Amino acid sequence: MQVQYGAVPNPQALGNAIGNAIAGQLQQYGAQFFTADPFAGVNYMLIDQKPDCIECICPCVGEKKNSYQISVSEQTGLLAQQQLGIIKEESECAQRFFCQCWRALDLLFINNQNQILFKAQRIYKVPSVLCLPCERPEMVVSRDSEVIGYLKQPFMCCGRSECPLPILEEIDICDPSGNTRYFISGEFVQCGCVTRMCAIPRCMGPCQYIDYDIYNPMKQKVGRIRNIFNGCALEYCSKADKFLVEFPPQCTSQDKCLILFAAITIDYDNFEYTFCNLP
Repeated sequence: MQVQYGAVPNPQALGNAIGNAIAGQLQQYGAQFFTADPFAGVNYMLIDQKPDCIECICPCVGEKKNSYQISVSEQTGLLAQQQLGIIKEESECAQRFFCQCWRALDLLFINNQNQILFKAQRIYKVPSVLCLPCERPEMVVSRDSEVIGYLKQPFMCCGRSECPLPILEEIDICDPSGNTRYFISGEFVQCGCVTRMCAIPRCMGPCQYIDYDIYNPMKQKVGRIRNIFNGCALEYCSKADKFLVEFPPQCTSQDKCLILFAAITIDYDNFEYTFCNLP
């Protein structure tokens, strides 16, 4: 190419060249930039567990690897507006069969571009048995090998809310330094919990829901994780559960990620219908 000195470049051609260069850079890096924070502006999130046909047909094969569809939702949780990705479980077959809800596992948050954004790791620990404080379960959540927080399950029989009652579970949501950002508490005395214990279908009224409230360190209720009755066929044949997460107003994207994995932890601990938890 010969350069003609003194020639005035065509403004339109120069503008097109600059525009094409910018478009190329956006195409290369834009997708990674815009999908880097899937929780930006999200107030409600729907977690929908995918049913497993093998578990439905032959339950004796034991637990299969769980998979959850993660979507933006509205306040009622009846409509999934936009799918953000899926969470897949990685675990060993022997632990799924013998340890079930206590098993060691890795949970991978994979976005729509098939990129692993977050990873949660839990080692095998036996929680409290007969109100004795044994090894307490803990989950480490990271992104690109950098820890963003922890999920810890303290030993207690009654909750830490202003009206302490027997609880289903409590989870501390901690930052990388171990400071508690929020804690989640699910009270035992709920219509949905009682009907579930008595094997009564939870298909009407308040019995459709089991709530796990989110509190800040000052014990103020600021959000909620709600288990929603998923229909008789899915609930009693496939064990596929559905959760609606209402995030606290001031929580960061890292907090939202930790709360999301806390909801998955609640599913493993309370809704797997195995010998190691409530029926």
